[in-house]
Order: sequence, then C-alpha cells, then structure tokens
Amino acid sequence: MAIDDDHLTTHFGRIWPAHVEALTGLLIQLRQQFDGDLDLMLILGIIGTRTQPARQASAMTYSQFMANDRPVPASRPINIQSVAECSGIARETVRRKVSKLESMGLVTREASGNLLVTPQATGALTPSTEASLRYMAEMRKHYKD
Repeated sequence: MAIDDDHLTTHFGRIWPAHVEALTGLLIQLRQQFDGDLDLMLILGIIGTRTQPARQASAMTYSQFMANDRPVPASRPINIQSVAECSGIARETVRRKVSKLESMGLVTREASGNLLVTPQATGALTPSTEASLRYMAEMRKHYKD
C-alpha cells in the first residue's frame, strides 16, 4: 500500500509512537465504556455511520453534536445482516449485541428492521466522545510542522 503523505512518512518516528499511545488510551476508555466488549462499540459505530454520515455532520460543531442539534439525517438503512457483513462479526453475535445496545438505550430498531443510534446515546457516550477528541488533538499536535 502506497502512502503519499510525505509529512507522515518523514516524521513517522515522532507520529507513530504518539498514535500508539493515544490510540491505546482511547481503546482503554472505549473498553471501559462498553464493559470490555469492543465488538459492541464497533457495532454501534457502524450503525452510527449510517445514522449520521460524515458528509451530513461536516459543518456541525461539538456543541451542536452534544445538544443533539443535528440535521435530520438522510440515513442509509442498515440492518443486522449488513452490520455482520461490514464488521466480519457473525450475524447471530451481531443480533445479540444489537439487543444489548437496545436494552442500553443506545440503538433502536425500526419496524423494517433498520437500526438507528438513539439521541440518548450522545449523553451516555460523552466520556468516549471526549476520549476521541483527546486522541484527535494529540494526533494534530504531533502532525504539525
């Protein structure tokens, strides 16, 4: 795989260790938030990318995000089978984990079977969101020059 970012390859010795340290911190926070179940977090993330695609969130501020003041998403439907195919996690495992996410109030299922992240997920996942922001800030700091 070719990497065409000269800055990244030139400063690899500075950026890579910072990335590993910051990513490890983020994963620790995510693991705590999801009671050690990173597959649960991954499934929620996949559903979330369909609920609020990046192209719809690009002009959103953090305050708008936290206040659930978001544009109504033109979500792309996703169901359990699609999550299983995307993640490589067995369909039955995805089904069980989606049920857990529903019981946690983080995901809802439409009558059609399509899955959506709930507005309540924003508040519940604040520690993980803040850990993600710290990770991005750390990467930005080491990517300068």
